[in-house]
Amino acid sequence: MWLSTREILYVNNRRWRDHFDSLGFPRRAETRSIDSWCNPHVHYSENFRLHSLEQAWDLVDWLPSPIFKRQYYLLFTNADKQRVLLTHPRLHLLGHELLDHQFNSSLLNYCPWEGALAPFAQRVNKYGLLSWDDAKAAQVILPKLWHGVPRSSVVIGTLFEVLLGAR
Repeated sequence: MWLSTREILYVNNRRWRDHFDSLGFPRRAETRSIDSWCNPHVHYSENFRLHSLEQAWDLVDWLPSPIFKRQYYLLFTNADKQRVLLTHPRLHLLGHELLDHQFNSSLLNYCPWEGALAPFAQRVNKYGLLSWDDAKAAQVILPKLWHGVPRSSVVIGTLFEVLLGAR
C-alpha cells in the first residue's frame, strides 16, 4: 500500500477535456488516479510505501497538507491484497484503476477503450474510476484486445481518499 498527497485533476480546460473525450469516457468534473501524469504529487510528496495502515496515520502528519478541493491524500493498494480496507471509517473508496508495472494507468493514459472495453469506459464513476466488477472483467479482456502490449498486463489498484479528522 502507498500514500501520497496529490493534486485533483479538474477536467475544465480544453486540453484535458479533449484528451478524455478521445479516450471514450463520459464527461466528468474531476479525475482521480494513481498515475502521477493525471494527479501530480504535491511538493515533496511521492508514493510512500506502507507496510501497515497504522503507518499511514503517522505519515499523514508529515506529508504536505492538502488544500481543500484542490488536493487530497491518496492511499492506494493492490486490490487483490487489501480488500479489508473497504470498511475503514477514515478511508473513502474512490474506485479502481488498471495499472501497468510502473503505475501508469491503462485506463487514462494510453489509448481509447473501444470495442469490448467501451461499455466499461461508459460506466466510470464520478472520479473516472471503475467498479470492482468492471475492473476485474476489463483486466481479463485488456491483453486480448491490446494484443499483449506491455500496458495491457495490469493489476487492479484500489484508490482511497484519506479523510481528515480523528483517528
